[in-house]
Amino acid sequence: MFRPESLQRRTKQIKSNNKKNEENRKRNRILNFRVSEEEYDLINKQIEISGLSKQEYFIQLLGEHQIKIIADYRVLDAISKEIFQFAKVVKKFGKLNEEEQDVLLYILEIYEEIKQEKSL
Repeated sequence: MFRPESLQRRTKQIKSNNKKNEENRKRNRILNFRVSEEEYDLINKQIEISGLSKQEYFIQLLGEHQIKIIADYRVLDAISKEIFQFAKVVKKFGKLNEEEQDVLLYILEIYEEIKQEKSL
């Protein structure tokens, strides 16, 4: 069993070790920003389709002003799923709303890039 003194010393050591680890981390800063519900949904949809983590997506977007998507089975599955969803919407309503059109254009851009990479 721990005595109160040894427990306090141990807690202080853990806290100081966590602080040292935070200082040694390469990425120790956090960025936050607010968006509307529609923007949030669109951003998350684009991230999901890209197959990247949110962190990597935003780092590429802000640093390189473009997103490089590596076509693997997850990206192809996400694209297939979205195309199927759009087909259902078009079949039901006959048209897409503006947000759905934006996502569809994004998917088509990805598809064109994948097609170009495979032809090289």
